[in-house]
Amino acid sequence: MNTNTTPRERKFSLTAEERASWDENGYFIRYGVFTEAENDILRQIADDIAVGKRLFPKTNINQNALVRDGKIEASGIHALHKIHHVSCYIPEFLARVRDARLTDPIVGLLGPNILGLNNLYIWKSPKIGLGFPWHQDKWYFNHQYKTGKTVGTWAAIDAADKENGCLYVIPGSHKYGILAHEDLEGSQQDEFKIARDAKDEDGVAVEVPPGAVVWFNNQLLHKSTDNHSGRFRRCNVAHYISGDAERIPKRAGQTIRPVIWVRGDTYSEKMEPVHRDVLPIPE
Repeated sequence: MNTNTTPRERKFSLTAEERASWDENGYFIRYGVFTEAENDILRQIADDIAVGKRLFPKTNINQNALVRDGKIEASGIHALHKIHHVSCYIPEFLARVRDARLTDPIVGLLGPNILGLNNLYIWKSPKIGLGFPWHQDKWYFNHQYKTGKTVGTWAAIDAADKENGCLYVIPGSHKYGILAHEDLEGSQQDEFKIARDAKDEDGVAVEVPPGAVVWFNNQLLHKSTDNHSGRFRRCNVAHYISGDAERIPKRAGQTIRPVIWVRGDTYSEKMEPVHRDVLPIPE
């Protein structure tokens, strides 16, 4: 596994226009970042995990809530919602999280020393794939890390549009601070909280083709909707924090997210352990 330190030349650096959009809106988009062939590698690995052809921790595989609760019947990849911490166990996903096409712009936002948090691969199955409510990712991270800013990347494996459940964002909402998040009713109540002060009428659909990537401030309010189409809406999501972040002492019963080294020379000693290579898959 390549763990070279950050190169001085950043081929994919943040542009002035992207920085302006980040500051004003809380996100920016690039198109054609990854090729169809590159996305197919992740797609095939994820599908193999889904059908048991590739080992992966079962606790990190989540079914579609409707399937889990017995409200509908589905099997294989159609029955799943997501796998998480993928880059901790799968070399190809770790390489993607460290890809300069994702991380070069983040150096301009967080500095040269970058660590990776949760990496999600999400299936949104045709007709039954569920969205998630308005929320801010940093609301979740604030319980575990002291950090002023975190950056999320949302990479489209398939085309994402209004019909199949694309992202919606509220531009500028990263300036609101962290809103209160409350319990959610229904099948997904154990998976998500909802920022009830967010208003649907303020949301903007982020429709993107395969290979596009959205970089977003983790204080940005965002959601997605259900998949009403006959197509999948798959994506790969990775979250990043500065190497200067500190881990908040673990509370009783709390699950600690694995942290992986992404790029740079140093990180806070208070963030250990920081993993530099893939972890063994537990039996």
